[in-house]
Amino acid sequence: MRPALPSDFCRKWLGLVIISIILIGCRHSEPPPVAPGEPIPAAQDIVVDTMEKECANLIVAIQAFGDCPNGDEDTREWARRVVEIAQEDIDAGKKGAQDEPTRHVIALACRKAAVSMQNATLRCAHGPRPKDD
Repeated sequence: MRPALPSDFCRKWLGLVIISIILIGCRHSEPPPVAPGEPIPAAQDIVVDTMEKECANLIVAIQAFGDCPNGDEDTREWARRVVEIAQEDIDAGKKGAQDEPTRHVIALACRKAAVSMQNATLRCAHGPRPKDD
């Protein structure tokens, strides 16, 4: 009587056929390309005042940070020295001849620094700095 199980050759051949069917069945086509979405609008330009006014606001913001009741003596001294240096730099900048784009860039820098100092003043108003260990 012949064996009922397939021979070793038939098992290998059958396995190869099954793997081929699985691989062929798993193939799929590439998905269709996705249509682009709506364009994202560019950020609005920051409207700044004149260079002199923006830099004067920066000095006021630094002084307010130095006057924070939760600040320590080092912070007050730092604010005082920075105000002196900033005032000297602004006075020197007024003597130079700058074109309008340069004055706009300086006004933007003063605005950003003033906003940063205002945020630091808000943080200071909520309590003293945590102690570094």
